[in-house]
Amino acid sequence: MKELENFSNKLEQEMKVYWKKNNIQEKAREENAKLAKGFYFMDGPPYATGHIHMGTALNKVLKDTAIRFWRMKQFHVFDRPGYDTHGVPIEHKIEQEHGFKNKKDIEGFGVKKFVDECREFATKFIETMNEEFQDLGVWMDWSNPYLTLSNEYIEAVWFAFKKAYEKDLLYLDKYPAHVCSRCDTPVAYNEIEYTKISDPSIYIKFKLNKKGKENENKFLVIWTTTPWTLPGNTGVMVHPDFDYSFVKVEKEEWIIAKELVEKVMQISGVKDFKTVKTVKGKELEGLTYFNPLRKIMKLPELENAYRVILSSRYVNLEEGSGLVHTAPGHGKEDYLQGKEAGLPVISPVNTDGTLKEVTGELAGLRAKKDDEKIIEKLESLQALIASQKYKHDYPICWRCKTPLLMMSIKQWFFRVTAFREKMLEENKKVNWVPSWMSDRFGNWLESLSDWPVSRTRYWGTPLPIWLCNSCNEQLVVAAVSELIKAGAKINEEIDLHKPEIDEVTLPCRKCKGTMHRTPEVLDVWFDSGVSSWGALSFPGRKDLFEKFWPADLNIEGTDQVRGWWNSQMILSTICFDEKPFENIAVHGMVLGAGKLKMSKSLGNVVAPSEVIEKYSRSHLRYFLLASSKGEDFEFKWDEIKEINKFFNVLWNTYNFVNLYLELNPINDSDFTLNDLQAEDKWIASKFNSLILEVDKNFSHYTYSKGLSLINEFVLEELSRTYIKLVRERLSSESKEAVTKTLNYLLFNLLKVLSPVTPHLTEYLYQNMKKKGMKESIHFYEFPEAREEFINPELENELSKVKEITQIVLALREENKLRLRWTLNEVIIKSGKEFLKNTKHILAKACNVKKVSETAKKPKGKFAEKELNELTVYLDLHADKELKDEWEARELIRRIQDKRKQSKLNPNDKVKIKLFSDDQKFLSDFKKLIESETNSEILIEKEKKTGKGKEAETELEKLIERSFSIEI
Repeated sequence: MKELENFSNKLEQEMKVYWKKNNIQEKAREENAKLAKGFYFMDGPPYATGHIHMGTALNKVLKDTAIRFWRMKQFHVFDRPGYDTHGVPIEHKIEQEHGFKNKKDIEGFGVKKFVDECREFATKFIETMNEEFQDLGVWMDWSNPYLTLSNEYIEAVWFAFKKAYEKDLLYLDKYPAHVCSRCDTPVAYNEIEYTKISDPSIYIKFKLNKKGKENENKFLVIWTTTPWTLPGNTGVMVHPDFDYSFVKVEKEEWIIAKELVEKVMQISGVKDFKTVKTVKGKELEGLTYFNPLRKIMKLPELENAYRVILSSRYVNLEEGSGLVHTAPGHGKEDYLQGKEAGLPVISPVNTDGTLKEVTGELAGLRAKKDDEKIIEKLESLQALIASQKYKHDYPICWRCKTPLLMMSIKQWFFRVTAFREKMLEENKKVNWVPSWMSDRFGNWLESLSDWPVSRTRYWGTPLPIWLCNSCNEQLVVAAVSELIKAGAKINEEIDLHKPEIDEVTLPCRKCKGTMHRTPEVLDVWFDSGVSSWGALSFPGRKDLFEKFWPADLNIEGTDQVRGWWNSQMILSTICFDEKPFENIAVHGMVLGAGKLKMSKSLGNVVAPSEVIEKYSRSHLRYFLLASSKGEDFEFKWDEIKEINKFFNVLWNTYNFVNLYLELNPINDSDFTLNDLQAEDKWIASKFNSLILEVDKNFSHYTYSKGLSLINEFVLEELSRTYIKLVRERLSSESKEAVTKTLNYLLFNLLKVLSPVTPHLTEYLYQNMKKKGMKESIHFYEFPEAREEFINPELENELSKVKEITQIVLALREENKLRLRWTLNEVIIKSGKEFLKNTKHILAKACNVKKVSETAKKPKGKFAEKELNELTVYLDLHADKELKDEWEARELIRRIQDKRKQSKLNPNDKVKIKLFSDDQKFLSDFKKLIESETNSEILIEKEKKTGKGKEAETELEKLIERSFSIEI
């Protein structure tokens, strides 16, 4: 048979055409759906924002490998893909296209037009991404992806929302939350990133209040890095047990924590100061003061404001002055401590970051962005002591990277803290891969506070809350049918997005008023959080939910701890009081050169298409699976090139069977150990041990470990060991056993590899397929290990043989004896016989006529080396007869070189003319030469001299004959 060309992108294209022409993917899925046992693969929905990148390729290749494997394990795999289609990221893209700077621009443009453009953008790349995922060989239900914008899915979200309402977990409150001023909406804890930024660090003076008047010479010195929050200041925290000094600075007395006086004076540039007295912090409780900004603001009178309060939790001596500026409307700690002390909560900042009218001369300034202008005002009011830059971690919006502002605004919350312990219990039941991710997720759950779920945006799932303006009656619905039942004049086909849903009114069931929907949309993470039942079309459809839920497997990146897995666990616990997933396999990011995040600006982006074009899809898939171990890893072209060794060896193994034997795939049940030699039984044992381990690793989603074992088997056991051992048997009676063994191995190895490299395994299968076999390699079950074939004793024996072989090869090299020169004997000295089945294998591997075991040191000319409890002896004696054999081997090598130069196929039998000055030598070794070189030797009587090259060693100089070869 003809040798197959090397595997490439071109041959993969042929397999794609074959699959499409014969509906292979559809047939595989249809047959799989007939199976009784269900396996629910839950696809975390990505945004369809353009072409796939290396990270999305990794994600889907991992998923596809799992899906293919469990199909082969005879499970009906639910494999519906999904796409996230709502949220601020989509809105942000449309805003950028139109140059919108704020929500007023959107309102002016028209909410309906804006929402329509968001919908168009969210869906226009879905087909593109579907095709690119399929190009990688990802077989999912691409004709029916779930979309979070569909009415069916929105009702799955509403179902969860109503469950929370019914369990009294929903409440409306004014509470400090992070707000993105660019997005003009609150964000949740899982939408926050942190980065290093430089902020102004200022020390300012608050004058003490003496009977309603300013005390001209006593000041509280506070420190802050958020000047924009000072209009919201209503208190100052001190630690009850710290010492506080009254420090004389010119005509004033500054109150500062004793341990920080020197530091504050140094920063302020004050050299002449004196401590007047020192008191405990608890003695300062109740002191009142004046906020210096009050002179330029229009704030109403605030009861119980501008007081010193005590806090042993939030005051430290590590930085600042030991007196903490407290704005309960701008910080969680401030809010908690301030509310406990009865401080008023004010937040005179709009969600777009502008200061409100009540801030007087500060109105219109932008929080944070205009900090310097606020500092200038403080300086003009003679309240500023010092100002410098302070670099620290600061929260930013993980979508648009805008620094976040903490402010109190009314919003809807889920009382997550009420069932946090239950979520921690459920997490312990989840199998995380790698296992340490369980603790990471547990730590995240422990830190959860209540979830602000409402967003004052446009493109998202609308809150299903209708309120009566007259009597404050509240109605929460879970479906369109409930709206119709409540009196809404709509049909089932209504689009459940803004602005249509905002126009739906209901007659109040309590009074004669009209109920209107609250205008907010939900946090986009709420959408993805219901995916485990939303993808199953629940609650509208029950059968799929009953068969599949909860999900058997989630596969996503480490960032989903705070994202998808977080929202899934919260909402599943609310709805079903249990976890939504059994197993979670976690992957890291694919980094660019230098272990940096791939970025166009850094020029280190590698697209999946580049790898496919240069190598193949199989190379890309193999690399991603082999590299993914739960942590970030660097993309390296050298590692792709290294993988090429594996494919070349696999390819060469296939061609070895194809060219020298006969390709005839053998089913597991037809393969027996009858008539096999020790090396055949050994490789069958190793292969079935491999199946056990790969099955175990693939079942536990440790694909890199499974691939490492496959790689070692193909390169080391199959190619370097077994095929080398059996080459000499190709012309013997045992050729049939070798043929049977290699066909069994190759066919089943393709099955084992098919979840990893579907294109490659399909191509090889199609070239070895016989009449009556299945249409595709992907229609077969995953091989079951034949435990009766596994022989640990034989495996251990061969392992020892390989160790001894390495020692003998080292001894040959030390004595300048080439491996192709047969030697007389290897002797193993040990306390007991341990080479019961493999002496002939060791003899072949070492190219010696005989292997012996002895209890005594042999006599004669031997090279020796110790190996643990063994001593290995190599017989160095070579008589004339043996050296003639060496010369024959040298002649065989030269003929093989000549065949290669002539570009002859190994199966091509040729006639060779040999000219020599020693006719008897050629006659004696004629049969050996013909057998080894697949030729018919014609011995010419005329003498033609010329050795071809100078002798390289002393032993070669003993070879005196000369040859000339003609093919």
